[in-house]
Amino acid sequence: MVTMVKLPQKPTNLREYDYSLIINDQHLTKLEISPYYEKHNQEYLEALKRKNIKLSSQELANKLITDDLIQKILLPQLNGERVDEDGERNYQYTYYSVFPLYNGKKAYKLV
Repeated sequence: MVTMVKLPQKPTNLREYDYSLIINDQHLTKLEISPYYEKHNQEYLEALKRKNIKLSSQELANKLITDDLIQKILLPQLNGERVDEDGERNYQYTYYSVFPLYNGKKAYKLV
C-alpha cells in the first residue's frame, strides 16, 4: 500500500522580483516576497494608535519592514554567504532561515 502525502499549496500572493544573489555557491535569480509581514506592520501601527504614540516618518521607516528593506538592506548582507538549510523542501524549493540585522541592531527572520 502506497500512502500519498499532499504537499501544501504554494501561496498565490507572492510578489516576484528579478534579483541576483549567491548563497551556498548557488546563483539565485528570482526573489519571491510574501506580504505576510504586512500583518505585523498593521498590528504595530494599531498598537501605536491605541497607545496614542505618534512617530515621525523616519521613525516609522526604521520600524516597519518593506519589500525595499528586504531587497536593499537585508538580502545584500547574505550575498556570498553560506546558510544552513531549514530542513524544509516543498515544490522545487529549498528553504533557508536567516536573521540579517537592520542598522546593526534589529534582526529580521527571512525564509
